Amino acid sequence: MLAFIIVTYKTPRSEVARLKREIASIGFQNYKVYVIDNSTNNRGFAAGMNEGIQKGLRDEADLFINISPDISFKNLTEKRIQEVTARFDIAGFAMRQEGMIYYGGEIDKWRMSGGLIRKKPKKRFAEVDFASGPFMMIKRKVIEKIGLWDESYFMYYEDVDFCYRARRAGFTVGTDTGYIFDHFEISKNNPEKEKWLAKNRWKFFWRYGNWKQKVHEILRFPKTLKERTII
Repeated sequence: MLAFIIVTYKTPRSEVARLKREIASIGFQNYKVYVIDNSTNNRGFAAGMNEGIQKGLRDEADLFINISPDISFKNLTEKRIQEVTARFDIAGFAMRQEGMIYYGGEIDKWRMSGGLIRKKPKKRFAEVDFASGPFMMIKRKVIEKIGLWDESYFMYYEDVDFCYRARRAGFTVGTDTGYIFDHFEISKNNPEKEKWLAKNRWKFFWRYGNWKQKVHEILRFPKTLKERTII
């Protein structure tokens, strides 16, 4: 059984209905859609994901698919999902956003910062450091081994953290570059976005960086202040 999880925050009912139609058009017969509404409690994306995951676990789901409310995945097929999840434990697709196409994400090995991949990989199925958060597929065995999403991030970098933990545990993360979904990125109009990106990038860095990386980051801190955090 597949568990589609949609975490909403003041999302119009028409958009939720559209997503449900797009999910139905994929072609799966055995699936459930869990709509987790954060509109009244505003507890963060990871907390909403965890509620959906826990419901899916109780319903014995084998694959969990996170779907952001501001995406569209028309013409996606059951076969495509099966092909990419047969190769990776956590998987995603290419993402079109503001005229650019991104092929999953990579973590700067020195600065431990997450960024989206703009150059299309040569292979259709490519390993990446993290899958694109707006559409991420996770096998049950990953959750059973590493646990749920870290709710301390509130918003942004929770997907980077989850994939990083999974890769450290020996799981594979990849993307199917042959299919592109659209991300309208409602969050770009959020004045708090840059603050949360910067805060959670530091949280991720100090949690997983080694001492050499930390010394380097401290020395370049004045330069860091002048830069804009991008993910």
